[in-house]
Amino acid sequence: MAFLFLLTMLEAGVITDVLLNHNWEKDFPGDPTGSFNTFKHFIRSNLEFCRWIGLCVVFIQGLCVVLAMLLKAMGPYLYYESDDDIHPERMPLFHNDVHPTYVY
Repeated sequence: MAFLFLLTMLEAGVITDVLLNHNWEKDFPGDPTGSFNTFKHFIRSNLEFCRWIGLCVVFIQGLCVVLAMLLKAMGPYLYYESDDDIHPERMPLFHNDVHPTYVY
């Protein structure tokens, strides 16, 4: 969970740098292939759209991390390391309780 949080914070930092820094292209290393110029042209021509997409992606990822922590904290099994610690019969999501139907 900590790794996902750090990865999301790194992604948010890069997106914030691109959104708020007007000289953001100087922060990236040089590109000998010229693909960065194509990327830069795309970002500049669609700046408002790219801002909203970047903010939405970071917001949704952060929301998913928060919801995962809430589900972990509220779950019935608070102190287990893996799914092997719990007997499969006690795990309702993995146990199929469908009873066979009999045709008379």
